[in-house]
Amino acid sequence: MYKQELDTPCIVVDLDKLKANIDRVQRLADEAGIALRPHVKTHKTPQIAKMQLNAGAIGIAVAKLGEAEVIAEAGVGSILIAYPIVGKTKLERLMRLASRAEVTVAVDSLEAAAGISDTALAAGIVVPVWIEVDPGYGRVGVQPGPMLVHLAQQLLPLKGIAVTGVLAFAGQSYDEDSDEGRSRVARHEAALASEAAQALRELGFPIESVSVGSTPVSRFASNMKGATEMRTGTYVFGDLTQVKAGAMSLEQCALTVLVTVVSRPASDRAVVDAGTKVFTSDGEDSPIGTGRGYVVGHPAIEVAWFNEEHGVLHLPPEERGLKVGDRLEIVPVHCCAVVNMLDVIHQTDGDTVTEVLTIEGRGRVR
Repeated sequence: MYKQELDTPCIVVDLDKLKANIDRVQRLADEAGIALRPHVKTHKTPQIAKMQLNAGAIGIAVAKLGEAEVIAEAGVGSILIAYPIVGKTKLERLMRLASRAEVTVAVDSLEAAAGISDTALAAGIVVPVWIEVDPGYGRVGVQPGPMLVHLAQQLLPLKGIAVTGVLAFAGQSYDEDSDEGRSRVARHEAALASEAAQALRELGFPIESVSVGSTPVSRFASNMKGATEMRTGTYVFGDLTQVKAGAMSLEQCALTVLVTVVSRPASDRAVVDAGTKVFTSDGEDSPIGTGRGYVVGHPAIEVAWFNEEHGVLHLPPEERGLKVGDRLEIVPVHCCAVVNMLDVIHQTDGDTVTEVLTIEGRGRVR
């Protein structure tokens, strides 16, 4: 089948670009002497996770327990759940998962750690956990210094867990507008995580892993002194958020949404068959002035706005030849959110669809 024969809207991924992205970031990690643990929240697809592992990744990071279950079912080994696991139902699922896969869980509170410990003791196993520290992003993560030490001391008596690592996520790298700033964030994140690891070692914890990083700072892996691994996810596909962050170019973006023009209600306006139920409203507008997306090959078109089922394009005079039925490809603002909205990825080699991948982790947000 040819790409232009696909029913729309649909996700299209250029296989050559996908492979190049995987190889590029693996090479950055290898040259820096740290391991790569890709975050599969971006693609949610076991086949792509295996491509990353085959390229040299040591394991996989996930955002939710449901994603971990999907990846484990596909036979992937080392899995980090970089998210607190809270609640009886989830803890029972975690134990079933830990019985068949190598699973580590992030914690930043006594409550979350104690829940894992108690459930693990009842199951007769020990679950590795990594303490998450906040490097200034202000999301989850215990504050470094006295609060970290206090939490660690509370975890010392817990028998159902083994504290073996530290992780951090400096999401403030997305707010930096220069490579100097992004490099500074990478250095700070790694230094803070390394200092936290040392503080835990002094309390007697056998800390082996120091996990940091994200796609915007992946180019600065060599600055991550003291880190043992880097977690990065969006690099596999790329999107306008990563273009804005300086992490990727438009030409490196492997994922597009194929859409059809379904209405030409005015000379300067076209409407396509994808709105917020495909593109979502996540993320900021295009850094290159094209609105809520970038129309490949048509840089003067503005993806002006979406509602649920409609995408409205503003057309300059030179683009007003668009007709109902024409196909367009749009690079989204945030590819991770788009992937979670659809069921399959159409993998292409040039204009030919070579494989259709089921997004097994789609909707697995629990």
